[in-house]
Formats: sequence, structure tokens, C-alpha cells
Amino acid sequence: MAKPANNLMLKQRIITALILAPLFLLIVIYGQKLWFAGMVLLIGGVAIFEWLKINQLPVGLAVFNAIILVVLCAYLMRWLPLSEFYFLLLSLLSWLPAFLWLRCHQWGYQQTSLQIMVKTLFGVLAILLFMLSMQQLHHHEMGVFRVLSLVFLIWVADIGAYFSGKNFGRHKLAVNISPGKTWEGVIGAQIAVIIYAVVLALMFNLNMLRLIPIIMLVALLSVVGDLTASLGKRQAKVKDSSKILPGHGGVLDRFDSMIIAAPVYLILLSVL
Repeated sequence: MAKPANNLMLKQRIITALILAPLFLLIVIYGQKLWFAGMVLLIGGVAIFEWLKINQLPVGLAVFNAIILVVLCAYLMRWLPLSEFYFLLLSLLSWLPAFLWLRCHQWGYQQTSLQIMVKTLFGVLAILLFMLSMQQLHHHEMGVFRVLSLVFLIWVADIGAYFSGKNFGRHKLAVNISPGKTWEGVIGAQIAVIIYAVVLALMFNLNMLRLIPIIMLVALLSVVGDLTASLGKRQAKVKDSSKILPGHGGVLDRFDSMIIAAPVYLILLSVL
């Protein structure tokens, strides 16, 4: 019985990807800034809703708060571009708690009011920062290239991690958080993104020695976003953040790596 179910899920996964991936790329490449901003706000708004729902907020209240936060983010986008200092400060406020949470992963299972509030706040802040970062990346004169290079970086890292982990995975990365992830998968992802950085540098005449460490660090830190979302779902006893994307789960399931990758990429491009 499991095999037909797996085949159905794979078919749904492929169909969803074939529909949404080209649409995403078309908006990035050919869409006006308003279209891109709308897409980012939609992705971020759904991700916020899913995170609030994971952290026990009733559906109606989760929808209301997500809408309010999206409107706030749309207002903040009018101030772009912002200094990378602000992005760095907000990144520290949102991701330092995430690092500490992953380090002390037993914290949060009790689901006390304080734990739920803290998890909710730093998760929402991280998603808001993701939306602002994506918009600022797109605002740049090379905005389309910057956004696409980030998107393909995450895809390449995911593919490298999947095939390396599947074929060589022996040593668990975080068995109590995401049992399927291995150190071999992380290494495979790093090898894949190094090759990606070299190809990118050769194709577009970029500084390879500058690009490789940026790409490697973004790919490495994107794992934190993936693990953080996994830990949140594990503590809430849910497999997926939602069922909105057939075969894929929720928006948060698809963009968890990108949520930390976008601000990190933006900051590193300005300082390295």
C-alpha cells in the first residue's frame, strides 16, 4: 500500500514543480518590480501563517496576523534599499536564537507559553527579513541575476545534498532534529556549490576567489533554516507545515533554506 502512495506523492511533487517553478522564474526575470514584490509578500505571508499555526495559533488568528505582518512588510519595502547594517542586526536578532535553539534542541518540547512566544517571534522576524532581503536583492541594478543566482544556489545545494546523502550518507547530522540529514549530504552540497560557483564565475566573468566563499557560506548556513523548521515541526508533532503545495507540503517546507540564505547572501555580497 505504501508504494502506490509514494508514487502518487512523487507525481504530485513533479506536477507542482513543473507549474510553480517556471511561474516563479518568469516573474523574477520578466515581471515588473511590483509583480516580484507581490510574489515575495505572498510567499512570506503564507510562510508566516504556517509558522503561526505550527506554534498553536488558531487558524483565523493566524490568518489575521499574517495579513497584518504582510501589510507592515509592504510598507517597509517602500524604504528600500536599507543599509546592510540593519539587515545584519535583524539577522542576529532572528538567527542567534535559532542557533541556540538547535544547540539546546530539547528546549521547546514542553510548549509553555514563553517557549511558544519566543519561537513564534524569532520565526516571524526571520520570515520578514527574508521578504525584505529578497526585495532588496531584486532592487539592485543586477537584481535579476542576484535573485536567480541565489535560487539556483539553493537548488544546487539541495540536489548535491540529496544524491550525496542517499548514496554515501552514514553519519547523522542532527539525529534528534532531522534524522534523514547526514554529514555526507552537507559535504556533497558543498562540493556541488563550489562547482556551481566556478561555473558562475567563468560564465559571467566574476571574481572566483570572492564568489566561492560567499556561495559556500550561504549554502552552509541555509542548513540552519532547514533544521530550524524541522525542529519546529517536530516539537509541534506535524510532518509538513501545511498541505498547500501537493507533494511538497507547505511553503515553509520549500523555502526554509531560503529564509536564512537571502539575508546572508545580501550581507556577504556587500562585505566580501
